[in-house]
Amino acid sequence: MHAFFHTKAARRRSIWAADYRKTPPACVMQLTVDTAAVTALRQMVTRICGDALEFMRIEACEHGARMKVWLCVGASMVARVMEAVMQSLPGAEFGRFTVRGAA
Repeated sequence: MHAFFHTKAARRRSIWAADYRKTPPACVMQLTVDTAAVTALRQMVTRICGDALEFMRIEACEHGARMKVWLCVGASMVARVMEAVMQSLPGAEFGRFTVRGAA
């Protein structure tokens, strides 16, 4: 079971829409954190990114001891999020990063 938090109103993006090409690229970051750190991570990322946070998906792994987290943030926010996570949550493990929406 996983949680999926939408931070913006759901909207369908079309590759044919003119405004699609104007949106800045976003990056999907994969992290693994301790279960107890999920709330702190969510609050920290929301505070740092604000509207640049598109979504956060959380899924339990390792029998609930750790959580796998996907963050979709503006590409310009990746370095700030990584730095904050490394300082606040030293047990966090970074996984794959995928840039999407780049024109």
